[in-house]
Amino acid sequence: MKQEELIFAVLDDLNISYEMINHPAAFTVTELKSYCEFDASICKNLFLYDKREDKHYLVVMLEEKKAHSNTIRKQVKAASLVFGEEPKLLELLGVTPGSISPLGLIHDQNKALTVLIDKDLPNHSRLGFHPNINTSTVIISYSDFEKFIKWCGNSYQFINVTKDAI
Repeated sequence: MKQEELIFAVLDDLNISYEMINHPAAFTVTELKSYCEFDASICKNLFLYDKREDKHYLVVMLEEKKAHSNTIRKQVKAASLVFGEEPKLLELLGVTPGSISPLGLIHDQNKALTVLIDKDLPNHSRLGFHPNINTSTVIISYSDFEKFIKWCGNSYQFINVTKDAI
């Protein structure tokens, strides 16, 4: 089953309504927005790793924000945060760089990832994510995003992602 078919099957099983928009491959939100206009807040996602604790994080944030790793590090009490390696990204989320999405949590059978959600995300009614492939974007409501995260069973917390936020 293709990545996006698996995602759509899970969304359907959870009674989550979605809108799918196909577009050329987009590796960044800026690139994505050059192809399409969206009636939603497009999210960017970061795959981070704390080597000392051997712990992986998925940061889900609003596209217009700039992540400040030291701010995030302090909130999760990590020694340091670096970008996670591609083999681990493939293992935990079933994707490669450029397709990172919280929808990939369906692959994290051991619930090894902690999801760090931008504290301002709940203020946005519609969110856009790749369905684990960067040639389409899925739009869902914030409440359905939260429903999906809870269904996946990974631990999660709300954080400030920007330097001046704390």
